[in-house]
Amino acid sequence: MGIQVNIAKGYYRNKEVSGIFPLHKPYNAKTSCITIKNPNPEPNAPPIQRITIEPSDFTLLDEHGQELGEHVVFDTNSKTGTIAAATDYEQVFVSDETEEEAMLRISDSFLMLDEITDACAKNNIRGLVVSGPPGIGKSFGVEKQLEQANMFRKIASEDPKYEIISGGISSIGLYQKLYYNRSKEHVLVFDDADGVFEDTESLNLLKAALNSGDKRRICWNKESRVLNVGDLPESFDFEASVIFLTNIDFEKSIASGSKIGSHLAALMSRCHYLDLEIGSMRDRLLRIKQCCRDGMLNSFNFTKQQEADIVQFVFDNSEHIREISLRMVKKIADLMKADPTGWQRLAEATTLKKEAHFRILLAKRATDVAKRGIVLSEYE
Repeated sequence: MGIQVNIAKGYYRNKEVSGIFPLHKPYNAKTSCITIKNPNPEPNAPPIQRITIEPSDFTLLDEHGQELGEHVVFDTNSKTGTIAAATDYEQVFVSDETEEEAMLRISDSFLMLDEITDACAKNNIRGLVVSGPPGIGKSFGVEKQLEQANMFRKIASEDPKYEIISGGISSIGLYQKLYYNRSKEHVLVFDDADGVFEDTESLNLLKAALNSGDKRRICWNKESRVLNVGDLPESFDFEASVIFLTNIDFEKSIASGSKIGSHLAALMSRCHYLDLEIGSMRDRLLRIKQCCRDGMLNSFNFTKQQEADIVQFVFDNSEHIREISLRMVKKIADLMKADPTGWQRLAEATTLKKEAHFRILLAKRATDVAKRGIVLSEYE
């Protein structure tokens, strides 16, 4: 029978619906709808029906009619169309987590990133994929570790043995970068350069660079003016390490059967994979709180209260800020530095979505009108 839904009160075509029905699609919070299979539809009504409903007005049941617990995730079989339910253990875990425990968990993830990056710099690990949302400090942490690993080279005014590639890159450009960073001491970092995952030619080069064999031979078997001009060989052995910093959740993309899923699976099988586990809004906010507490804003020479005010502004407006990230915190800090007394007005105008900004302006207008009314009443 599969998953069922027990509807206390819902609406289909403005008519009230209640009862137990087979679930066709899970609840969609954006549309406030859940899709059912109605075994006894009214005349001229289809069996598949989208029911408008509030989350509190339905419960989910398993195939035996037992109510499903919280934190359930669904998977739809593309061939049979049946829906299977499973427990989201991450959500179960974090639901009982205090703020301090959550920040400790997040901190531990970044400490592991430091350790594995250092292992790449020492050529103990040849491939690493780091997944996490934008603006949480992936790039900063990796670059800091690589700078430390190259500290003595920097003191000696020598070029560092790592290179960071951001944005797009062609397959022949990738071949060049791999060649120039081929030795054991080198680390090649792809930061937000996800286009390489979609290009078959680039992917084949990366698969060769990350091969698990003792020798990693990379070849370019096509005629190329770039190779001739740059005096590059048609093949070479690659001994360096590669790090990918990405916003893509490899596990979810592979499981969903996305068009690049097979490409991601090929890289994942050749690399260590570290998910920084900052998927929720709560975790992003706590990451911001953690970084500010650890000194991210020290260079601004703010008081503790000023730093606390910035963090509180982000927390209070988290639903309306255009991007919840460490970058956004520094933007707000710039405004406070420029105008210590009027920074909040500037932040509301520049960091909030337009609708939220006008909502704040309307609230202030109403407050001003009320104040004027009180003043006038004193003279009546």
